[in-house]
Amino acid sequence: MNQERKDASAFKKYVRISSTAGLAAAALFLSACGSSAGGDSGEPTVGFSAGVLDNPFTAGLVKSVVDQANAGGLNMLPASNAEGDPAKQVTDFNTLITQGVKGLVTIPRDSDAIVPAIEAANQANIPVVTVDTAANGGKVYMNIRADNVAMGTSVCEQIGKLIDGKGTVLELHGALSTTSGFDRNKGFNDCMKSKYPDVKIIAKDTNWESAKAVEQAQTVLSTADVDAVFLASDSVMLSGVQTVLQDQGKWVPAGKPGHLPLVTIDGSSGALQGIRDGYVDAVVSQPVDLYGKYGVSYLKDAIAGKEYKVGPTDHNSKIVEYKGNLADMLPSPVVTKSNVDDKSLWGNQK
Repeated sequence: MNQERKDASAFKKYVRISSTAGLAAAALFLSACGSSAGGDSGEPTVGFSAGVLDNPFTAGLVKSVVDQANAGGLNMLPASNAEGDPAKQVTDFNTLITQGVKGLVTIPRDSDAIVPAIEAANQANIPVVTVDTAANGGKVYMNIRADNVAMGTSVCEQIGKLIDGKGTVLELHGALSTTSGFDRNKGFNDCMKSKYPDVKIIAKDTNWESAKAVEQAQTVLSTADVDAVFLASDSVMLSGVQTVLQDQGKWVPAGKPGHLPLVTIDGSSGALQGIRDGYVDAVVSQPVDLYGKYGVSYLKDAIAGKEYKVGPTDHNSKIVEYKGNLADMLPSPVVTKSNVDDKSLWGNQK
Protein backbone atom coordinates (compact mmCIF):
# COMPACT_ATOMS: atom_id res chain seq x y z
CA MET A 1 0.00 0.00 0.00
CA ASN A 2 2.83 2.40 0.89
CA GLN A 3 4.56 1.63 -2.41
CA GLU A 4 1.31 2.29 -4.31
CA ARG A 5 1.01 5.67 -2.61
CA LYS A 6 4.63 6.50 -3.46
CA ASP A 7 4.07 5.51 -7.09
CA ALA A 8 0.91 7.60 -7.29
CA SER A 9 2.67 10.57 -5.71
CA ALA A 10 5.56 10.23 -8.13
CA PHE A 11 3.20 10.08 -11.11
CA LYS A 12 1.36 13.22 -10.01
CA LYS A 13 4.66 15.02 -9.55
CA TYR A 14 5.75 13.89 -13.02
CA VAL A 15 2.52 15.13 -14.62
CA ARG A 16 2.84 18.47 -12.85
CA ILE A 17 6.47 19.05 -13.77
CA SER A 18 6.38 17.74 -17.34
CA SER A 19 3.18 19.51 -18.33
CA THR A 20 3.53 22.89 -16.67
CA ALA A 21 6.20 24.26 -18.98
CA GLY A 22 4.35 23.52 -22.21
CA LEU A 23 0.99 24.63 -20.87
CA ALA A 24 2.36 27.82 -19.39
CA ALA A 25 4.03 28.71 -22.68
CA ALA A 26 0.79 28.20 -24.55
CA ALA A 27 -1.09 30.22 -21.96
CA LEU A 28 1.35 33.11 -22.10
CA PHE A 29 1.24 33.10 -25.90
CA LEU A 30 -2.53 33.35 -25.92
CA SER A 31 -2.55 35.99 -23.24
CA ALA A 32 -0.10 38.13 -25.21
CA CYS A 33 -2.02 37.73 -28.45
CA GLY A 34 -5.39 38.48 -26.85
CA SER A 35 -7.07 35.57 -28.65
CA SER A 36 -10.82 35.92 -29.08
CA ALA A 37 -12.62 32.71 -29.99
CA GLY A 38 -16.18 32.85 -31.13
CA GLY A 39 -18.67 30.84 -33.15
CA ASP A 40 -20.00 31.82 -36.55
CA SER A 41 -22.77 33.83 -34.87
CA GLY A 42 -20.39 35.64 -32.54
CA GLU A 43 -21.19 33.38 -29.57
CA PRO A 44 -18.22 32.77 -27.24
CA THR A 45 -16.54 29.44 -27.98
CA VAL A 46 -15.95 27.31 -24.90
CA GLY A 47 -14.43 23.90 -24.26
CA PHE A 48 -15.22 20.83 -22.17
CA SER A 49 -12.55 18.46 -20.82
CA ALA A 50 -13.95 15.20 -19.42
CA GLY A 51 -11.87 12.69 -17.48
CA VAL A 52 -13.86 9.72 -18.79
CA LEU A 53 -16.93 9.10 -20.92
CA ASP A 54 -17.41 5.40 -20.24
CA ASN A 55 -20.42 5.28 -17.91
CA PRO A 56 -24.01 6.61 -17.86
CA PHE A 57 -23.28 9.27 -15.25
CA THR A 58 -20.43 11.04 -17.03
CA ALA A 59 -22.05 10.60 -20.44
CA GLY A 60 -25.28 12.09 -19.11
CA LEU A 61 -23.43 14.90 -17.37
CA VAL A 62 -21.47 15.85 -20.46
CA LYS A 63 -24.63 15.79 -22.59
CA SER A 64 -26.39 18.01 -20.06
CA VAL A 65 -23.57 20.58 -20.09
CA VAL A 66 -23.20 20.58 -23.88
CA ASP A 67 -26.95 20.90 -24.46
CA GLN A 68 -27.26 23.71 -21.94
CA ALA A 69 -24.27 25.55 -23.40
CA ASN A 70 -25.42 25.38 -26.99
CA ALA A 71 -28.94 26.44 -26.01
CA GLY A 72 -27.69 29.23 -23.78
CA GLY A 73 -25.67 31.45 -26.06
CA LEU A 74 -22.34 29.59 -26.04
CA ASN A 75 -20.61 27.69 -28.82
CA MET A 76 -19.25 24.56 -27.13
CA LEU A 77 -16.63 22.50 -28.89
CA PRO A 78 -17.02 18.68 -28.83
CA ALA A 79 -16.11 17.38 -25.38
CA SER A 80 -12.63 15.91 -25.11
CA ASN A 81 -12.28 12.52 -23.42
CA ALA A 82 -9.15 11.76 -21.40
CA GLU A 83 -10.16 8.08 -21.24
CA GLY A 84 -9.23 7.88 -17.56
CA ASP A 85 -5.67 9.16 -18.11
CA PRO A 86 -4.80 12.26 -16.01
CA ALA A 87 -1.81 13.07 -18.25
CA LYS A 88 -4.00 12.98 -21.36
CA GLN A 89 -6.45 15.33 -19.68
CA VAL A 90 -3.64 17.83 -19.18
CA THR A 91 -2.86 17.53 -22.89
CA ASP A 92 -6.55 18.01 -23.70
CA PHE A 93 -6.50 21.24 -21.69
CA ASN A 94 -3.42 22.37 -23.60
CA THR A 95 -5.22 21.79 -26.89
CA LEU A 96 -8.29 23.75 -25.81
CA ILE A 97 -6.15 26.62 -24.53
CA THR A 98 -4.28 26.86 -27.83
CA GLN A 99 -7.64 26.97 -29.63
CA GLY A 100 -8.34 30.21 -27.81
CA VAL A 101 -11.55 29.23 -26.02
CA LYS A 102 -13.17 31.89 -23.85
CA GLY A 103 -13.99 29.49 -21.00
CA LEU A 104 -13.53 25.89 -19.90
CA VAL A 105 -15.69 23.33 -18.13
CA THR A 106 -13.99 20.21 -16.76
CA ILE A 107 -14.62 17.04 -14.80
CA PRO A 108 -11.13 16.33 -13.44
CA ARG A 109 -9.95 12.74 -13.54
CA ASP A 110 -7.39 13.46 -10.82
CA SER A 111 -7.81 16.44 -8.49
CA ASP A 112 -4.05 16.98 -8.13
CA ALA A 113 -2.86 16.19 -11.65
CA ILE A 114 -5.27 18.70 -13.20
CA VAL A 115 -3.78 21.64 -11.26
CA PRO A 116 -1.03 22.69 -13.74
CA ALA A 117 -3.61 22.67 -16.55
CA ILE A 118 -5.90 24.97 -14.59
CA GLU A 119 -2.97 27.22 -13.73
CA ALA A 120 -2.13 27.48 -17.43
CA ALA A 121 -5.73 28.50 -18.17
CA ASN A 122 -5.44 31.07 -15.38
CA GLN A 123 -2.35 32.58 -17.04
CA ALA A 124 -4.28 32.80 -20.31
CA ASN A 125 -7.18 34.54 -18.53
CA ILE A 126 -9.52 31.68 -19.45
CA PRO A 127 -12.04 31.05 -16.65
CA VAL A 128 -12.48 27.46 -15.50
CA VAL A 129 -15.58 25.84 -14.02
CA THR A 130 -15.30 22.34 -12.54
CA VAL A 131 -18.30 20.03 -12.33
CA ASP A 132 -18.84 17.15 -9.87
CA THR A 133 -15.14 16.73 -9.01
CA ALA A 134 -13.09 19.66 -7.69
CA ALA A 135 -9.44 20.49 -8.31
CA ASN A 136 -6.96 20.71 -5.45
CA GLY A 137 -5.37 23.91 -6.73
CA GLY A 138 -5.38 26.61 -9.35
CA LYS A 139 -8.01 29.33 -9.59
CA VAL A 140 -11.42 27.87 -10.38
CA TYR A 141 -14.30 30.30 -10.90
CA MET A 142 -16.87 27.88 -9.43
CA ASN A 143 -17.07 24.18 -8.64
CA ILE A 144 -20.60 22.85 -9.15
CA ARG A 145 -21.06 19.69 -7.17
CA ALA A 146 -23.15 17.95 -4.60
CA ASP A 147 -21.99 17.78 -1.01
CA ASN A 148 -20.19 14.46 -1.37
CA VAL A 149 -19.48 14.18 2.36
CA ALA A 150 -23.22 14.50 2.94
CA MET A 151 -23.88 11.86 0.29
CA GLY A 152 -21.57 9.43 2.07
CA THR A 153 -23.31 10.24 5.34
CA SER A 154 -26.71 9.54 3.77
CA VAL A 155 -25.51 6.13 2.59
CA CYS A 156 -24.23 5.39 6.10
CA GLU A 157 -27.60 6.27 7.62
CA GLN A 158 -29.49 4.11 5.15
CA ILE A 159 -27.23 1.09 5.66
CA GLY A 160 -27.11 1.57 9.42
CA LYS A 161 -30.91 1.27 9.56
CA LEU A 162 -31.00 -1.67 7.16
CA ILE A 163 -28.61 -3.79 9.25
CA ASP A 164 -29.73 -2.51 12.68
CA GLY A 165 -26.37 -0.91 13.38
CA LYS A 166 -24.26 -4.06 13.40
CA GLY A 167 -22.47 -6.35 10.96
CA THR A 168 -19.97 -6.01 8.14
CA VAL A 169 -20.25 -3.68 5.14
CA LEU A 170 -18.33 -3.89 1.88
CA GLU A 171 -17.53 -0.36 0.70
CA LEU A 172 -16.45 -0.12 -2.93
CA HIS A 173 -15.19 3.44 -3.06
CA GLY A 174 -13.87 5.55 -5.92
CA ALA A 175 -10.35 6.88 -6.32
CA LEU A 176 -9.35 8.80 -3.20
CA SER A 177 -7.21 11.01 -5.45
CA THR A 178 -10.48 12.63 -6.59
CA THR A 179 -12.41 14.95 -4.31
CA SER A 180 -15.62 12.99 -4.92
CA GLY A 181 -14.01 9.69 -3.97
CA PHE A 182 -12.31 11.14 -0.92
CA ASP A 183 -15.37 13.00 0.36
CA ARG A 184 -17.83 10.12 -0.09
CA ASN A 185 -15.46 7.80 1.72
CA LYS A 186 -14.99 10.35 4.51
CA GLY A 187 -18.70 11.00 4.96
CA PHE A 188 -19.50 7.30 5.07
CA ASN A 189 -16.71 6.27 7.43
CA ASP A 190 -17.02 9.24 9.81
CA CYS A 191 -20.75 8.60 10.13
CA MET A 192 -20.23 4.89 10.76
CA LYS A 193 -17.68 5.56 13.48
CA SER A 194 -19.99 8.08 15.13
CA LYS A 195 -23.41 6.47 14.77
CA TYR A 196 -22.72 2.77 14.21
CA PRO A 197 -19.45 1.86 15.94
CA ASP A 198 -20.31 -1.86 15.89
CA VAL A 199 -20.24 -1.96 12.10
CA LYS A 200 -17.06 -3.29 10.48
CA ILE A 201 -16.16 -1.79 7.09
CA ILE A 202 -14.21 -3.63 4.41
CA ALA A 203 -13.13 -0.74 2.16
CA LYS A 204 -11.82 -1.47 -1.34
CA ASP A 205 -10.62 1.00 -3.97
CA THR A 206 -12.08 0.70 -7.48
CA ASN A 207 -10.41 3.75 -9.04
CA TRP A 208 -13.85 4.46 -10.54
CA GLU A 209 -13.36 1.43 -12.83
CA SER A 210 -16.01 -1.24 -13.41
CA ALA A 211 -13.50 -4.06 -13.85
CA LYS A 212 -11.81 -3.24 -10.53
CA ALA A 213 -15.18 -3.08 -8.78
CA VAL A 214 -15.98 -6.56 -10.10
CA GLU A 215 -12.60 -7.89 -9.01
CA GLN A 216 -12.89 -6.45 -5.50
CA ALA A 217 -16.50 -7.59 -5.08
CA GLN A 218 -15.67 -11.10 -6.29
CA THR A 219 -12.77 -11.43 -3.84
CA VAL A 220 -14.51 -10.05 -0.77
CA LEU A 221 -17.96 -11.56 -1.25
CA SER A 222 -16.51 -15.02 -1.82
CA THR A 223 -14.25 -14.93 1.24
CA ALA A 224 -16.07 -12.88 3.89
CA ASP A 225 -19.50 -12.72 5.48
CA VAL A 226 -20.94 -9.37 4.41
CA ASP A 227 -24.22 -7.87 5.63
CA ALA A 228 -24.51 -4.94 3.18
CA VAL A 229 -22.77 -3.36 0.19
CA PHE A 230 -22.10 0.32 -0.59
CA LEU A 231 -21.30 1.29 -4.18
CA ALA A 232 -19.81 4.78 -4.47
CA SER A 233 -21.02 4.96 -8.10
CA ASP A 234 -23.81 2.79 -9.44
CA SER A 235 -23.14 4.17 -12.94
CA VAL A 236 -19.70 2.59 -12.86
CA MET A 237 -20.15 -0.41 -10.58
CA LEU A 238 -23.71 -1.72 -10.42
CA SER A 239 -23.86 -3.79 -13.59
CA GLY A 240 -20.65 -5.68 -12.83
CA VAL A 241 -21.36 -6.14 -9.12
CA GLN A 242 -24.85 -7.40 -9.97
CA THR A 243 -23.25 -10.17 -12.04
CA VAL A 244 -21.01 -11.11 -9.11
CA LEU A 245 -23.98 -11.25 -6.75
CA GLN A 246 -25.99 -13.32 -9.23
CA ASP A 247 -23.12 -15.78 -9.64
CA GLN A 248 -22.92 -16.19 -5.86
CA GLY A 249 -26.69 -16.51 -5.37
CA LYS A 250 -26.85 -13.22 -3.49
CA TRP A 251 -28.90 -11.15 -5.96
CA VAL A 252 -32.13 -11.52 -4.04
CA PRO A 253 -34.94 -8.93 -3.72
CA ALA A 254 -35.80 -7.35 -0.38
CA GLY A 255 -38.24 -9.39 1.68
CA LYS A 256 -36.81 -12.69 0.45
CA PRO A 257 -34.35 -14.90 2.38
CA GLY A 258 -30.78 -14.08 1.44
CA HIS A 259 -31.33 -10.46 0.44
CA LEU A 260 -28.11 -8.46 0.74
CA PRO A 261 -28.84 -4.77 1.40
CA LEU A 262 -27.36 -2.57 -1.31
CA VAL A 263 -27.09 1.25 -1.27
CA THR A 264 -25.49 3.33 -4.01
CA ILE A 265 -24.63 6.86 -5.14
CA ASP A 266 -25.42 8.37 -8.57
CA GLY A 267 -29.00 7.44 -9.45
CA SER A 268 -28.59 5.89 -12.91
CA SER A 269 -31.64 4.39 -14.60
CA GLY A 270 -30.35 0.91 -13.77
CA ALA A 271 -30.10 1.75 -10.07
CA LEU A 272 -33.61 3.21 -10.00
CA GLN A 273 -34.95 0.09 -11.69
CA GLY A 274 -33.10 -1.93 -9.07
CA ILE A 275 -35.08 -0.09 -6.40
CA ARG A 276 -38.36 -0.84 -8.19
CA ASP A 277 -37.44 -4.52 -8.45
CA GLY A 278 -36.30 -4.71 -4.82
CA TYR A 279 -32.63 -5.50 -5.38
CA VAL A 280 -31.34 -2.01 -4.51
CA ASP A 281 -32.53 -0.59 -1.18
CA ALA A 282 -31.66 3.10 -1.60
CA VAL A 283 -29.81 5.48 -3.89
CA VAL A 284 -28.38 8.94 -3.28
CA SER A 285 -29.14 10.62 -6.60
CA GLN A 286 -26.84 13.24 -8.06
CA PRO A 287 -28.46 16.33 -9.65
CA VAL A 288 -27.01 15.77 -13.12
CA ASP A 289 -29.42 18.12 -14.88
CA LEU A 290 -28.57 20.87 -12.38
CA TYR A 291 -24.85 20.26 -12.90
CA GLY A 292 -25.38 21.10 -16.55
CA LYS A 293 -27.69 24.03 -15.92
CA TYR A 294 -25.57 25.80 -13.34
CA GLY A 295 -22.23 24.74 -14.81
CA VAL A 296 -23.13 26.66 -17.95
CA SER A 297 -24.73 29.52 -16.03
CA TYR A 298 -21.58 30.06 -13.97
CA LEU A 299 -19.36 29.80 -17.05
CA LYS A 300 -21.37 32.58 -18.75
CA ASP A 301 -21.09 34.67 -15.57
CA ALA A 302 -17.34 34.07 -15.49
CA ILE A 303 -16.95 35.26 -19.07
CA ALA A 304 -19.06 38.33 -18.22
CA GLY A 305 -16.90 39.10 -15.17
CA LYS A 306 -19.57 38.58 -12.51
CA GLU A 307 -18.33 37.88 -8.98
CA TYR A 308 -19.75 35.53 -6.35
CA LYS A 309 -19.15 35.08 -2.64
CA VAL A 310 -19.94 32.55 0.08
CA GLY A 311 -23.60 32.31 1.02
CA PRO A 312 -27.00 30.90 0.02
CA THR A 313 -28.08 30.85 -3.62
CA ASP A 314 -31.46 31.41 -5.24
CA HIS A 315 -31.75 27.71 -6.17
CA ASN A 316 -31.82 25.88 -2.83
CA SER A 317 -28.08 25.43 -2.43
CA LYS A 318 -25.18 27.12 -0.73
CA ILE A 319 -21.90 28.51 -2.02
CA VAL A 320 -19.01 27.55 0.25
CA GLU A 321 -15.24 27.80 0.18
CA TYR A 322 -13.79 24.44 -0.87
CA LYS A 323 -10.15 23.62 -1.64
CA GLY A 324 -9.37 27.34 -1.89
CA ASN A 325 -12.14 28.06 -4.41
CA LEU A 326 -15.90 28.62 -4.37
CA ALA A 327 -18.22 25.63 -4.67
CA ASP A 328 -21.98 25.59 -5.20
CA MET A 329 -23.17 22.56 -3.20
CA LEU A 330 -26.36 21.26 -4.82
CA PRO A 331 -28.77 19.00 -2.90
CA SER A 332 -28.78 15.22 -3.54
CA PRO A 333 -32.00 13.40 -2.59
CA VAL A 334 -32.17 9.92 -1.12
CA VAL A 335 -34.27 7.69 -3.37
CA THR A 336 -36.28 4.71 -2.12
CA LYS A 337 -39.44 2.98 -3.34
CA SER A 338 -41.47 5.90 -2.04
CA ASN A 339 -40.04 8.41 -4.56
CA VAL A 340 -38.29 6.30 -7.21
CA ASP A 341 -40.70 7.42 -9.95
CA ASP A 342 -40.03 11.14 -9.41
CA LYS A 343 -39.65 12.55 -12.92
CA SER A 344 -37.10 15.13 -11.78
CA LEU A 345 -34.51 12.40 -11.09
CA TRP A 346 -31.98 12.30 -13.89
CA GLY A 347 -32.17 8.50 -14.06
CA ASN A 348 -35.85 8.81 -15.02
CA GLN A 349 -35.24 11.31 -17.81
CA LYS A 350 -35.08 10.18 -21.42
